[in-house]
Amino acid sequence: MAGGDGSAFVLWQEKGMVAVMRIWNKNKAMIGLGVICIVGGLMAPWIVQTELFGVIELAEKSITTGSVENVLLAAVRLVVMNTIRSMPIYIGVLLLAEGLGFFSKIQKNWLLLAVLVIVPGIYQGVYLFHGVAYDFGVPAITMTLVILIVSRMKNLARNVVHKLMVVALLLFGVEWLDIVPMLTPYRFGGGVLSLYVKQIADLNNVTDLFNVIGLSLFVILVSNAFILARLLNVYTLEIKAIEQELEYEHLSNQIALQAMENRAFREMQSLVHDLKTPLTSIQGLAGVIAISQEHGEIKKHASYISSLVDKMSIMIDELLKDDSRQVIPVNELVEYSLAHVPALAKLSKFEFVTMDGLYVRVNKIKVARAIINVLENAMAAVDLEQGRIGIMVEQKGAFVTITIVDNGQGFIGEFEENVWKAGYSVKNSSGLGLPFVRDIIEKHSGFVEISNNSSGGAKVVILLPEVKEYE
Repeated sequence: MAGGDGSAFVLWQEKGMVAVMRIWNKNKAMIGLGVICIVGGLMAPWIVQTELFGVIELAEKSITTGSVENVLLAAVRLVVMNTIRSMPIYIGVLLLAEGLGFFSKIQKNWLLLAVLVIVPGIYQGVYLFHGVAYDFGVPAITMTLVILIVSRMKNLARNVVHKLMVVALLLFGVEWLDIVPMLTPYRFGGGVLSLYVKQIADLNNVTDLFNVIGLSLFVILVSNAFILARLLNVYTLEIKAIEQELEYEHLSNQIALQAMENRAFREMQSLVHDLKTPLTSIQGLAGVIAISQEHGEIKKHASYISSLVDKMSIMIDELLKDDSRQVIPVNELVEYSLAHVPALAKLSKFEFVTMDGLYVRVNKIKVARAIINVLENAMAAVDLEQGRIGIMVEQKGAFVTITIVDNGQGFIGEFEENVWKAGYSVKNSSGLGLPFVRDIIEKHSGFVEISNNSSGGAKVVILLPEVKEYE
């Protein structure tokens, strides 16, 4: 028993690692893009150079000419330059937060700490690499908090592009606060270039104009960001409502289908129950014949009839009772299942590899039905002329594994999440196959694992606890 528990624990660990890797594979593109954006933010002073925007030249020209237009143009170019330089940083951090966000289920506070450390760390990295001092003032702190808030907005989680649009608009709005002279004492626009442009504005007596323009554009852009977020939120809610309505409709159809199946099952149970009476009579008569007749052949045939009736009685008990179990060789279970899928004989290649001496305690009819479902799915996925299906039986710790592989198209889309949902199907079927399989196997203390082969095709592994022959 201890060995069995240990193997079950190891299997549980393996399933946990598979789940983590599945989430990683799903999000690695987003995480990779986030890292690329952050690296781009670190390299921004090389790519987006001050000389390209001519901020200093325009500011100095306004001193010599007294032109207000030049200093205003210098301020606009400064805001645009700062936005372009910092955009990859905040976009990258948001993508990282989205891509790695599933770890927040394990430790909820990590996201807050990571964002608070990453942004100032990037600012410090820019200074170390380029000698350019990004001002980590109120606007930067504000955008850091914005990333935290936006990353937690569930109604924008449908598409990360929605969040990126909101963040970009907010960033452009917040950057305008750096040219507002009245906010300088409160750690707005403390960078060397921002202070220089505001000093030039003061020399040209346009400080009040800078205050009005900066605050007005901030209010307009931030208001538009909130409006955009609201519109995207409403859009997401409407899409969810439509999907929920479709799901309810689909569920209603499934309930109706299940009701029909339950009715058919009850009728089958009644019919099977009625079969027990004549079987009992046949078994009794066969026993009387075997006792009363001395002829060897007649006694032999009567005993054979009695043994067949015994097997039919066991099968009827398994159909009527879910908890009915018998210890049987795995080979017998698989061969019984194969006999109910005659179409396998038409395949170009079918392979059955097995091990002798492996036993399981199962409801033979129910588990065989589960295996038959997997085989029928495999048959539906392959071409008869070029199709290949293989079954392999082996031992894995305290479990017996029955692996079924095919060379079809494999599972499609987000199959890890959807394939176990009742009603999910890509073939316009009832979608009850694999959920039924997992339900039956789990009732036998087993597991079902699904995956796509690297060479193509699907792979289904059924694990059942191994027992001794006479347990």
